Amino acid sequence: MQLTRRRLGALLGATTLASLLPRSAAVAAHAPELRALWVDAFHDGIKTPRQIDELVAWAQDAGFNTLYVQVRRRGDAYYLRSLEPRSEDPDLQPGFDALQYLLDRAHAGRRPLQVHAWLTTLAIWNRRNSPPENPAHMFNRHGLEPEAGDTWLMLRDDGEAFAGEGNSGTYYLDPGHPGAARHTADVYLQLLRDYDVDGIQLDQARYFEGGNGDQRRWGYNPTSVRRFNDAMGQPADSVPPPDEPRWSAWRRDQVTALVRRIYVEARAIKPRANVSCAVIAWGAGPRTEADWQRSAAYSTVFQDWRSWLSEGILDYTVPMNYYREAVLSAAWLDAWMTFQQANRGKRGVVLGLGSYLQEPAGLAAQLDRARAVGALGIASYSYAVPLAGSFDTDADARRRALPVLRTAFGEDQGVPTLPWLDRPSTAHLGFDLGGREDAEITLVGPFGTRTLRSDAIGFLAATDLAPGRYQATVRSASSTMRPFDVDLDPGQSRVVRLALA
Repeated sequence: MQLTRRRLGALLGATTLASLLPRSAAVAAHAPELRALWVDAFHDGIKTPRQIDELVAWAQDAGFNTLYVQVRRRGDAYYLRSLEPRSEDPDLQPGFDALQYLLDRAHAGRRPLQVHAWLTTLAIWNRRNSPPENPAHMFNRHGLEPEAGDTWLMLRDDGEAFAGEGNSGTYYLDPGHPGAARHTADVYLQLLRDYDVDGIQLDQARYFEGGNGDQRRWGYNPTSVRRFNDAMGQPADSVPPPDEPRWSAWRRDQVTALVRRIYVEARAIKPRANVSCAVIAWGAGPRTEADWQRSAAYSTVFQDWRSWLSEGILDYTVPMNYYREAVLSAAWLDAWMTFQQANRGKRGVVLGLGSYLQEPAGLAAQLDRARAVGALGIASYSYAVPLAGSFDTDADARRRALPVLRTAFGEDQGVPTLPWLDRPSTAHLGFDLGGREDAEITLVGPFGTRTLRSDAIGFLAATDLAPGRYQATVRSASSTMRPFDVDLDPGQSRVVRLALA
């Protein structure tokens, strides 16, 4: 049942309620805005039918209209039709398809919720001394003891594979390894084919952040280093220094190539499904180009999300602006949100907020400022921890957070339309070359001539092309194909699959 203002006053007391919010947030009517709630799989929320029923009811009462639900933690699945093994989570009800049940419940009724499948992208396992039980898990097949000696793991420059201290940390896949990149993309695309989700969200689409002097030292998978040396014309046994500019740029390109393939292929499979990425926003918010290039996102974990928005290979980013509402942190938050909205490129931004760090008044204040920025909406982390200090009393914390959110949001609002999806005037074109990374394609069409080069998995693409006829010529180290034509309609995302000699 929807909470009325009278019921909210009874819950909090009229004086307390009025003091929580700036008046503009409490009374203003807002245009459609995305109001998303992150639901992680390390806590309860989606592991039984009862948990999902409670989640859907609470999110609706709070005023959310979108759920970002984690259905892949570490190379596993909380849904049945997956390329990967079922999660070993003991709290997940046996035989239960959490994603399908959630879709059925969230899409029903007079106040339906959008459901976006949140998958952890490159983090693949998180226990140093205990491998997955299922031999088919990618960590068992391509981890420390890989099939045919070919590891997919991201390594540090000294050969270390576990990113963290003691037993607390994570193994990552390296996006510079063709097998790792291909498998990761295929997991997303298979889910889109088999489930009627409203979107997919990438998380940890980046290199490991390091720490204690580890910065930029990750990405030394042998296959990835060999590919870099080949591309640079260097001896095969060369080891690039962590701070070498071309090596940093090359690692940045590997993450971008993975995001590009997922986006263009996703558009072809489900044209209206949103593709987003939770991205990092650490430290003082950038104000200049030089600030951005020094930021951790760009220079340390090689997650150039600003260029993704500029190129149009995401529908929006969700920066994780997790800052306490204190003097310095609040200033950093405001700087980041301003930068994010100003650098949305061809697409958009949904401002992520760390509600788990806030007391009620701080949460209300951050919501109000975020909504004033003019972004597509906000996202709150998280359902499990909706207010500060609530790890041990999640249900009680949700009861306390509910009236704060409901009052801040005001009346229910629909999710905003994305013009490039709902009223598209351009098209996307991709080429899958069956793993050939030594190829390039020359496109001649309405925009003139453009040359595209294949990535680690033999994929290349161009987004936001003018509709019309394009002539493509494919060249590899060993052959040149006869030119052929490709026709593109407005809103179409077309992927041409070729087998090169």
